[in-house]
Amino acid sequence: MTMIKDIQYALRLLAKKPGFTLLTTLVMAVGVGLSVFLFSMFNTMLFKDLPFKDSDRLVRFHITQDGVESSDGVDLHDYAEIASNLKGVELFGAYKEMNVNAIGRDGARRYRAAKTDPSIFQLSRTAPLFGREFNTQDNQQGAEDVVVIGYEVWRTQFGGDENIIDQTLRIDGKTHKVIAVMPQGYWFPDNTDLWLPLRLDPNAIARGKGDKLNAIALLQKNVSQDDINRQLDMIMQRIAVRHPETNKGLGVFINAFQRGAERDGIEVVYSMQIAAILILLLASINVGNLLYSRAIERNKETAIRVALGAPRGRLISQMLWESAIICSLGGLIGLLVMAWGLEVAAATVETFFTDKPAFWWHFGIDAFTLKIFFGFVLATILATGLLPAWKNSGADFNAVLRDGTRGALGKKSGRLNRILVISEIFLSMTILIAAATMVVGAYRATFADFGVKSDNLLTARTLLREVQYQTPEQKIQFINALVAQLENSPGIGKVMIASMFPADWGWTPRIALEGKEYSQVQNNAYPKVNYIMVTPGTLAKLGVELKAGRYFDNSDEGLEKKSVIVTDSFAAAHFPNDSALGKRLRVVDAVGHADQWLTIIGVVNHTLYGDANNASGKMPTVFRPFSQTPKSDFTIAVEMKTDRASAVRTLRNAVAAIDPELPLFQIEDYATKKKRNGAPIRFISTIFMIFGLAAVVLAATGIYGVMSNTISQRTQEIGVKRALGAQDEQITRQFLWTGGKQLLWGGIPGAAAGCAMAFAMAHVIGIAAADLILVTTIMVSVVAGVVITATYVPTQRALQLEPSDALRYE
Repeated sequence: MTMIKDIQYALRLLAKKPGFTLLTTLVMAVGVGLSVFLFSMFNTMLFKDLPFKDSDRLVRFHITQDGVESSDGVDLHDYAEIASNLKGVELFGAYKEMNVNAIGRDGARRYRAAKTDPSIFQLSRTAPLFGREFNTQDNQQGAEDVVVIGYEVWRTQFGGDENIIDQTLRIDGKTHKVIAVMPQGYWFPDNTDLWLPLRLDPNAIARGKGDKLNAIALLQKNVSQDDINRQLDMIMQRIAVRHPETNKGLGVFINAFQRGAERDGIEVVYSMQIAAILILLLASINVGNLLYSRAIERNKETAIRVALGAPRGRLISQMLWESAIICSLGGLIGLLVMAWGLEVAAATVETFFTDKPAFWWHFGIDAFTLKIFFGFVLATILATGLLPAWKNSGADFNAVLRDGTRGALGKKSGRLNRILVISEIFLSMTILIAAATMVVGAYRATFADFGVKSDNLLTARTLLREVQYQTPEQKIQFINALVAQLENSPGIGKVMIASMFPADWGWTPRIALEGKEYSQVQNNAYPKVNYIMVTPGTLAKLGVELKAGRYFDNSDEGLEKKSVIVTDSFAAAHFPNDSALGKRLRVVDAVGHADQWLTIIGVVNHTLYGDANNASGKMPTVFRPFSQTPKSDFTIAVEMKTDRASAVRTLRNAVAAIDPELPLFQIEDYATKKKRNGAPIRFISTIFMIFGLAAVVLAATGIYGVMSNTISQRTQEIGVKRALGAQDEQITRQFLWTGGKQLLWGGIPGAAAGCAMAFAMAHVIGIAAADLILVTTIMVSVVAGVVITATYVPTQRALQLEPSDALRYE
């Protein structure tokens, strides 16, 4: 009964000042909503358990070269030794990702496939919907070609036929017997549609010539990742001693399976989580300060109630209920807005990928979200309500009743106000610097120069079937026929073909320059480049500017020719004081062609492959004619001189006229491809910008509120000083100096913390030190302007009172 009365009393107090109630509720909605949104989003992407049993024990293996993480897979022979010697692992698995062409009832389609160990389904604790898993016999060379198909393939290509087992599916020109169908929603390990036997024997392949594999494992219970990583260090060191020519400086470590998607952006993730906590703290400080100011206004009322015998616990309870109502209502509003925000995030994240996002990325309100929501709300209730309630109920009621004013600022109250201002300055400075850093990175990504002109281009990828296009001559014949077909098609202008176009991720092999010595023991001594195949005329049609030499022409056509064009970034890195023309290089990682010396015939401007925000975007590129080393997987780009739908139809018809069973996929405008390159950082920077704006508003209102309240409580002091002859300018300078000291106390550590977060993110988003200094200077100026304004305006308002009025001010 007492609790109900306390709640009713708190509601009456809040209803008496609806403006105060609305403001504090919205502040808490912003703080709770933004922080829960961020933690929920990143938990879904990186930390949430996968949708099957024991997924918390599932790990991926990652490669390092001289301590730097590499995107390469684990070498076949290294994987075999690790699997033989690593203790504490219940089950190992390996797979290779690939695109395949499949022909069924739905026609020719491109699917994402994985060649896997037989253990792949056991690792995910998932049994087929129909049929059986792979067995050791399926994985033997020369065994019958079999395939396990996904649920969607079963529905589209076989119409959901329950008698699917032992039916056939043509994959890359070969007939495969279907032995199983996986359940709906099963895409393990990487949005996979089809699963094929791996069939790799390390004993039949020389070391260094084997495939690179994606390795995964299921750890035994109670075995830590640190224990496994220590064993891996020792295993790789032993291998490096025996095989220094392939393994010197090579390391392997494990991480949670989900964390493989983060790449090197974990610093950004942690920075954003810190920012979320800081926003919540900022909101809590604001609301706590407002409640504290409100409690000070009711000092005399509280003192009278204490004098009449009201228990202190009852007073604290009533004040806490005010905080509980504000934080709960604000939290609920924040939760609803956050749910909408997660829907927007899900739709936005889908645009980052040409295929699908990771199969476990299901954004929404789940158990983790509710858990952290209730935790944050409870924390804010205590943070915003406990201190005002405790301080106000514990005051000396005799002293309060003797004091004829409500506005006297005590020493303890003044110290608390200073702490609040310093805290808000620190938090806002930290968030603003980190947010501004991300915004600058997003700006750079948005306006990155890819080195090409991409107006009105349509791109599509295709994959030649190895069965039908076994020889290089057959692949060249297809390319030439396709170019001729498209160039003679209405509505199509320029035609370009490349293994990858700028804004995509290309192959980055090691190269060696003639006349320079490299140590086979130190693999990192070989520089890496983007190695791109193009048809003659493609670079010129793309607008890649020729700096020296010439473009490819018909004289470079042929398997026996060995010519390349390099970017000016390559020439500057390797021939800073000499011309690159006529120099020779070889591709160390080109299997079967590592000893071929290629002559540089031209230099073009830098083209951006990889990520515009990190070192991959600065990597030099080596171009080579398609006819010298034809690939099965390539991208077609055509200039559209008609509407997009007609251009797509013409492109499909041109391919079908040559090979009706060859599908096109990833058909999109080239502008969309370039835009997608910087989409993730733009999304993250948008969230950071929202955090920054929230920090500015919360800090400005909070600092202004505290300073205004402090100066208001010192109105009588101002009146006394003016009555004794103090000039208005002197009083203004005194208060500005006080605000300046608080700015220093909060701003210096805030700037340091913000810079630390910014430096942690700098290598991920490609921000230079000069940019960080500029960002810090601007953000310090913004916060300084807020503090000066929040000090100056209330001071001038107090100075407008006559000294006699100020002395009677309450």
